[in-house]
Amino acid sequence: MDLYFVKVKGRSKATAEEFIGYFFGKANNAPEYDFIIVPMRFSEHLDSFTMEENIIEFREKLEKLKKDLLEEETVVSDLTLSFNTFLNTMMNKRGKLALGIEFTTAVKENDEGVLELIISNLIEDWSPKAELKIAFDGISLEEYSALTVLEMKGDFEDEEIAKIYKRPDLENIPEFFPVIDPINGVSITKFDIEDILYVVPVDISSTEEKLKEVYPNNFSGSKIKPFPGKIIGKEIIKTKKGNLFLIKIDLGENIIGKFVVSPSLKLLHDETLLKSSKRVEEIKTHGKIKVIRPSHSPVFTGSELLIAFLTTMFFAGFLIIILYILKIL
Repeated sequence: MDLYFVKVKGRSKATAEEFIGYFFGKANNAPEYDFIIVPMRFSEHLDSFTMEENIIEFREKLEKLKKDLLEEETVVSDLTLSFNTFLNTMMNKRGKLALGIEFTTAVKENDEGVLELIISNLIEDWSPKAELKIAFDGISLEEYSALTVLEMKGDFEDEEIAKIYKRPDLENIPEFFPVIDPINGVSITKFDIEDILYVVPVDISSTEEKLKEVYPNNFSGSKIKPFPGKIIGKEIIKTKKGNLFLIKIDLGENIIGKFVVSPSLKLLHDETLLKSSKRVEEIKTHGKIKVIRPSHSPVFTGSELLIAFLTTMFFAGFLIIILYILKIL
């Protein structure tokens, strides 16, 4: 389990409000969160949520609901802002990292009761004894990536992409999809030629034998770990829904792959392998004078310099007195 996702729907009779939202984060890391809260008279807007939506569907539905409702109803906008601010304050008091660890443990242990207790304690000062409905998932980055690709499948079925995939250099090579890291990932725009990213084959049967030879440790029963691929080609494709990137990757031993990705997706990366991140550091330091001190050269502290100065002054004064006495004599 790489990610936890906790969906929450609640009703408060004390405040006559209903709310819906989620907590989402990497395992044992601080959660992201987003909620909308409405007076009871607007509660029908929340009825479209079944709590069975997957992580992608739920977040998209919530985002659309917030966009539609917050623009129309000032009271909902004000309540939602206040509630999310309140949640942030309470999470800071509890400690967001500690909260992320609690969420991770409860999801791993499939303990809905503990999750309900955690959330009840968080919102108690806003809505004591709220009626809560909770659903949760623990998923891997690969599973999240597959869900994202399926949701965006329509964007990748553009005529232009189908035409490009028939090119001689692309037609017969297997298709992969990149592993997405929704928390700490970076856009494909940050990757350059020879940078490394991580991928999973769309159809494992076409490349399984070769991949097992090169990456035997990536196969464990029915589970397959992501494979590192070096970018050897990067092109912009203009489609009806905007620009996408066509990527060619080399996985070693003549295993070449392809995929199309949106720049809006955050891809799993290793900062130590990103050439672009190294260039950023070079740009930051460019033009600065670098002073190199010999290894044998002593480094003095402020107190040492003060003592040296006072000692010099003492001996200088002593020398002047001696010279004055000799002059008299």
